[in-house]
Formats: sequence, structure tokens, C-alpha cells
Amino acid sequence: MRYQFEAMPSSVANWHRQNRQDEMGNRILIFQDGGSYPCRHCLKEAGKEDGALLFSYRLPLPDSVYAQPTAVFLCKSDCTRHVGGKSVPEIVRNRFVALRAFHANGLMDYAMNTLSNGEDVGVEIERILANNEIAYINIHTALAGCMLCAVRRN
Repeated sequence: MRYQFEAMPSSVANWHRQNRQDEMGNRILIFQDGGSYPCRHCLKEAGKEDGALLFSYRLPLPDSVYAQPTAVFLCKSDCTRHVGGKSVPEIVRNRFVALRAFHANGLMDYAMNTLSNGEDVGVEIERILANNEIAYINIHTALAGCMLCAVRRN
């Protein structure tokens, strides 16, 4: 099965690094407390040295009644965007996550949604995408519900 993990576009990351408010008018917060935060651009833990930004982001997909803004972290300094591949990104692998399955029309398939220990995500993605009606999966943190990344078919 061919799929890849998809990160936030670089244009979105760069825009938020250059502004004081997100696209919804919320102040962009800066965390420089030495903590670790999941960057949605490089899909690695961020913040330990340079800090992290926190803001609201509206996902490009789904473009349906399930569209929602989500709180996301981003490396405060430039980072390299995660590009494709089936290797489970660090920020997914080390968390308890919710996988939300969607059809091409943007409707969620409740029966295909699941919770997963990040280490088992690859198995769950394969199971969900075995259903050819599923176009993509959005991966969120299980507790807070914040979007981590997407999974797209190749």
C-alpha cells in the first residue's frame, strides 16, 4: 500500500513565523521554557533549545462540516519540512493518537476511526487504507485533539 505522512506546508509555517497573530486573529504564543512540543512542519519535537510557537490553524482537508481549527506547535526557528515516506514521524510515534478517516467528499468514516499507541500507527494506517473508500487520514493527539499530520495515498 502506498501512502505518505504529510506535514504543514512551508508557506503556512513561514507565514506564522513572521506574524504576531494567526489567521483567526489569535495572538501567536511563544514557548521558551525548555519543554518539548510537536512541530507540525518538521514532524519532530521542537522547543527544547530555540522555542516553539503555538497558534490556531485551519486544516486544508477536510473541506466539509468536519473542518475545524486546531491548536498547533511549530519550531520557532526555521526547520526542514518533513517530506513523504511511510516511516512514522517522531511526533506520532511517541504519543497516543486518534486516526480520523475521511472519504474524498470530506465526510468522516466513523467506523474506520481508531485510537492507537503511536508505535502501532503503521499497522492501523494499513488497516484503514485497505478500505479503498478512505481517501486520507488526519492524525490528532488522542487527549487534546490537536492535529499532528495527515496521511495521504500516493
